[in-house]
Amino acid sequence: MTVSQWADENRVLTGAASAERGQWRTRPFQREPMDVLSPAHPSKMVVLLSSAQMLKTECLLNFLGFIADVDPGPALVVEPRIEDAKALSKDRVAPMFRATPVLRGKLATVKSRDSDNTVLHKAFTNGSGHVTFTGAISPSGLAMRPIRYALLDEVDRYPASAGTEGDPVSLAIQRTAEFEHNRRSCCARRPL
Repeated sequence: MTVSQWADENRVLTGAASAERGQWRTRPFQREPMDVLSPAHPSKMVVLLSSAQMLKTECLLNFLGFIADVDPGPALVVEPRIEDAKALSKDRVAPMFRATPVLRGKLATVKSRDSDNTVLHKAFTNGSGHVTFTGAISPSGLAMRPIRYALLDEVDRYPASAGTEGDPVSLAIQRTAEFEHNRRSCCARRPL
């Protein structure tokens, strides 16, 4: 199954998280970028160049849903700032997991502050992975753990260095080294 097939069959949009409601429908210009992220495709890295509000974050969200449902593993979602990561998690990811039937129950229950389901870290219930959200300025967030999937959003807004550690894109992608045979990285940015 490709990422676009998964999205067309499963993803449900809510009015709170998107301008449209109901079943996701992949537009022609969205299909190829999403399908290159699919496990059967030989590419390990995808760079999405697109104007604002056209493609990038929705492709990342569909890929994240696909990961949780079809091909689980540890994922890292990087936004320019921690505040952006929290907003994405609360305003877009959480509603997607609530509204999409195949994703309901895939995340650990929210119980307390030390839960496996917080704004910045969500463990999958079957123990096969998690998604961690961080900001590009946070060296510890970028270097904390090995990951299989690196989803980097709004890369053109990243600082030149994560503290004194260096390029945030390189730091995040280095985390995928342990998963050489089946890793995927996706960098979304606006054209120059």
